Amino acid sequence: MRILTKTGILNIKLIIAVFSFFALTACASTHMKQYISQDIREVVLDSGPPINVFDLTDGKRAFQFRWGGGSYVVPTHTTTTGVVTAVGNNAWYSSSSLTTGGGVISSEGCIISYITSWDEARDAWIVTNYRIPKQLVC
Repeated sequence: MRILTKTGILNIKLIIAVFSFFALTACASTHMKQYISQDIREVVLDSGPPINVFDLTDGKRAFQFRWGGGSYVVPTHTTTTGVVTAVGNNAWYSSSSLTTGGGVISSEGCIISYITSWDEARDAWIVTNYRIPKQLVC
């Protein structure tokens, strides 16, 4: 049986972080694509109000939403070994335990931006593009 060291725990946390990055990036992209050519109010209905709205060049407007985030609790693992020593009619048990893991990995999530253009005919801001931040973990 192999026991994880502190370095091993850090490696596990790194693997979880990298996996989360790819999973969330793929998820965010898929989630955002469905709103292309839709009224931004569709996003608001599904995601709640934006955390930021600002005007861009050429009459475009960006709507920013917080997406993802949360915490993952890294489980602990305890290995106990023991020895029973018998002397006559008596027996003594001695043991030692090693606990590894534990802790919490947290992420505030990502700020995703929907780029919109005003459509007079529809009287609405229409999603034309989106942006996902270039960071390791959302």
